[in-house]
Amino acid sequence: MKIRIILAVVFLAAAALLTGMKSIPTDTEFSCNGLKLGDSYTAMENSFGKPWYSENRRVYGRSVDYYVYHDKTVIGIAKKTGEVVDITVSDRKYFLPQGVKIGATPYKMQSVFGKGEKEFVDGKIYFVYNSQSAPQQRLLLQLDSMEDFLVGVRLTTLPLDDEEADAAMYDDDVDKIDELNNGDIDTSAVTSAKKQDAAAKIRINYEKSW
Repeated sequence: MKIRIILAVVFLAAAALLTGMKSIPTDTEFSCNGLKLGDSYTAMENSFGKPWYSENRRVYGRSVDYYVYHDKTVIGIAKKTGEVVDITVSDRKYFLPQGVKIGATPYKMQSVFGKGEKEFVDGKIYFVYNSQSAPQQRLLLQLDSMEDFLVGVRLTTLPLDDEEADAAMYDDDVDKIDELNNGDIDTSAVTSAKKQDAAAKIRINYEKSW
């Protein structure tokens, strides 16, 4: 029996890798404690208060400043745009639209965001939704492995895997080079090599957005 269970888990994980991650469109607005993706640092402080500390991470080619709170809330703001691109919470005092919070049942989650399909991401189970009005915005609702109640929330516009990162193909180093090329200084002699380095970084020099 144990062998059958192990084989079933392996099969499901392999199937998830082969079929790719699926997200369910929803017209429910994505926000947490009043904070939305695309908001500013000031909006973050208004919703969550001052962070405990911050650290910069490289996420699939994008430079993101992550702000960490004592309750393990983590919010990422893109260094280039100053916009919120990542929100992760696991404290039940924070609410999603229509009162969804940590501990919510699958029925409650699906009554608000629509019927979900379980997806495996880094060994954890989620309902994954995307905004109909802004498909690049995703909501990941992490489910308890045994009883499926809500144990974690993530809102993000960042790639979730290598395939999405390759499709996005953004790199802050390349953008800086383009800005130099738009100026009056002739940088052709030095930017050629830099562009090659930046292109390599897209694939090999990144951190996961998780």
